[in-house]
Amino acid sequence: MKYFSELLLLGTLILLLPVKGAPAETPQDPIYVKTSNGWNAAYAHGNEYAEFRVTGNGAKLQDAYHILLQKGVGMMVSFVDKKELQNDKDLLSAHAQWEIDYWHQHASKVESNIREDLTGTRKDVKVTEIKVYNDKGAQMSSYLIGLAANDGIFVLSVSPAKKDVDPLVKELVRSFKLVPRNLDAEEAKRLSSEAKAHR
Repeated sequence: MKYFSELLLLGTLILLLPVKGAPAETPQDPIYVKTSNGWNAAYAHGNEYAEFRVTGNGAKLQDAYHILLQKGVGMMVSFVDKKELQNDKDLLSAHAQWEIDYWHQHASKVESNIREDLTGTRKDVKVTEIKVYNDKGAQMSSYLIGLAANDGIFVLSVSPAKKDVDPLVKELVRSFKLVPRNLDAEEAKRLSSEAKAHR
């Protein structure tokens, strides 16, 4: 439990990062629809939204942005506006570098690794493994799963980053997709009906 509260603190820090500059449009809160094996989720920004699936009946929503995926493994959902990033030609790389730069300012040591083995052939998604150390040598680690959108990056941050969490990250990557439609009431209703049909 102590570790998850640290993760939530880490998540809160990451969530607050995009606030440095006022984003053009505040994203709606993510929505979740219960399925027979977890949750289907949708997170809107502008006229598009990201969808992803959280599988496993042990998954517990803490709030709209924080999910306990399984014992000792948490996830945070966020969006980073492209105005925050230096390079809008390659948003995925710019986002990973932006996160790494942030941690270099707030940690004693930062290690990062692009995990192409977790994304397969997809070019619209990037997984970056980050390990952050404080001056006493304590480590926190996470996977940043970025999905490129028109106005920025949808991000799933999964922590801790360790080998037995890799299959979970692969599942999230497989389900993490951009939908080029407004997430209005009608679309939310359609997603809900779709989830119920698969129960």
